[in-house]
Amino acid sequence: MKINNIKWIVVFFTLCIVFTACNKDDSIFQEQAVDNTNENQENNESSDEGEITLYRIKGENLEKIKDFKVTGKDLQFQKDTQKHQEIWALVKKIIPLSHRNRINELVLYNGEKGESAGFVFETSKDLSTWRIGIAIDYAYEGGFNANGELAYTIIHEFGHVLTLDKTQVNSNISKNDCTHFFTGEGCAKEESFINQLFSRFWKDIWSEFEQAGDNETKREAFYNKYKTRFVTNYAASNPGEDIAEVFAIFVTEKDTPTGNSIVEQKTKLMYDSQELVSLRNYIRGSISSSSKNSGSKNKLSFLPEPGSWKQASTFGKSDKLHCSH
Repeated sequence: MKINNIKWIVVFFTLCIVFTACNKDDSIFQEQAVDNTNENQENNESSDEGEITLYRIKGENLEKIKDFKVTGKDLQFQKDTQKHQEIWALVKKIIPLSHRNRINELVLYNGEKGESAGFVFETSKDLSTWRIGIAIDYAYEGGFNANGELAYTIIHEFGHVLTLDKTQVNSNISKNDCTHFFTGEGCAKEESFINQLFSRFWKDIWSEFEQAGDNETKREAFYNKYKTRFVTNYAASNPGEDIAEVFAIFVTEKDTPTGNSIVEQKTKLMYDSQELVSLRNYIRGSISSSSKNSGSKNKLSFLPEPGSWKQASTFGKSDKLHCSH
């Protein structure tokens, strides 16, 4: 009997080990919804890509899903929840409650490790909900939202969600069956912002763009040849980054474009949408009010000069339409 008991004990512990290994969480940067069944998980997963803390967004509030295993400066950022709330407060100023249901998760991470200031990706297969990532170290580089960099990042990432969610892209249509621009997540609808942008301003140069690929020299040559078409170098990364940059410029620029250059035509696409115009007015009005209340002489001091952000003269990945900024 003792021998049999020992065997059962060995089997029991073996099963426990296998079960634990099979249920280890995947990396937070995988493009799939996070399992939120275990609330407020604490330090149960290592941070391979710089992840610090993951939150669920519930209307006006954040609910912690998990803290990642971090050390050093990242641990300090993790413990400083006042900074988390300060970032969240700015997100709320930029993204109105009426649109916040499109973004259901916020992750704070180390931008130096993740090599980006922000990102978004879908948390549902139908593209109805998205996670937004904010690099907390970059958010406080030189002081909170120095030169409007954080505000610009949030606006840019919000632009991705507005132009790639289920109202704009059909995730059930494969690339082979798509007759419009294929975003990677699905087929852009005919009247979607990104399909209009692609049809009017990318289609005639698309083959050259694809030939350049990720070759840095060729990509620079492509940009130099067509730079009058783009609001920033970064916009030339791909159509997804282009339209997010156009949206950010649309929000941050004071005056409505009056010319007919390709850059101005792209911005006018935004003005053709009453929804986007309303969002522009909300963002500028919300930030203007907060700046005024803080005693700032510049009513829009939370916003950078259009196209002036620190990565404006760089290129993103040609095959990633919304993963970094």
